[in-house]
Amino acid sequence: MLPYARILTIGLITLYSAVASAQGYPSRPIRWVVPSAPGGAYDVIARALAPLMAEDLGQPLVVENRSGAGGIVGLEFTARSEPDGYTIVAGGISQMVLNPLFMPKTPYDTQKDFTPIGLMGDLVMALYVHRAIDAHTLKEFIAYTKAHPGKVYYGSSGIGQSFHLAGEMLKLRTGADLTHVPYKGTSLALQDFFAGRIQMMFYPPSTTILQQIKTGNIRPLAAMSDRRLPNLPDVPTFEEAGVQNLGVSGWGGVAGPAGLPREIVARLNQALNKASARPEMVKPYEAMTMQPVRSTPEEMGERIRRDTEFWGAMVKKLGLKQAG
Repeated sequence: MLPYARILTIGLITLYSAVASAQGYPSRPIRWVVPSAPGGAYDVIARALAPLMAEDLGQPLVVENRSGAGGIVGLEFTARSEPDGYTIVAGGISQMVLNPLFMPKTPYDTQKDFTPIGLMGDLVMALYVHRAIDAHTLKEFIAYTKAHPGKVYYGSSGIGQSFHLAGEMLKLRTGADLTHVPYKGTSLALQDFFAGRIQMMFYPPSTTILQQIKTGNIRPLAAMSDRRLPNLPDVPTFEEAGVQNLGVSGWGGVAGPAGLPREIVARLNQALNKASARPEMVKPYEAMTMQPVRSTPEEMGERIRRDTEFWGAMVKKLGLKQAG
């Protein structure tokens, strides 16, 4: 066993090194991992935020896509990185909350293996039906599903993802008769939806969705938000349509490996919040139908804890099966 004085000396050296490192941070480029393919919401927002944060930090942020296994690849890479502030990750409810709940073999524990830095924004969804469905309000659609049991299908990017859970919550709250069809990607689900092979989807009102609405191919019935969406001003919220909030809130945030020094977390959080408030970010957020959220690291940590508790209970209540 080491003598007490030596242990104390080693501890002080480690502490001083960490403080010195934080004071000189950053001194080189920062790798920003995005756990999805290019073009997704997190990718677009991260690439828009990166140069603005770089102005504040004095070093470039290099966005690096590490997709695979529903975001697990990118998050595992970050969790295993050195907690020095030079590797951060953009993650959200699917990667940080739902993956561990539905996939017990997920190689990270979100609440133990990451240091929250701050939220980027909330991802807003709406419910759409194909034009073949004779329903123009949410109430009419729910009645339609009950009148056609087993014949109304909705798609998602996979079991346990937010679009799937939104459908299951709609069934729970309203008794709607819906059958889930999981796909290996959102683009495949959208293709079948636009073609009428499935009849309903939850999705953000993206440019593609808005084009389909404009042509009359699909019809929006309700928005999952506390107020009407700017790009769907005539579409009621679920509450306005008479349905209790479904509780599915998509969000994205930034985190680093566990053990990230507080000074570095504070520096990154400050840069993130300042950048997300810049006028240059209005169009990227609108394009991805995200609402910017500026938060403390503690608020992001609380969001993770609260959503994990809520969905842990709901997975059991809904009888949803976990992956092996």
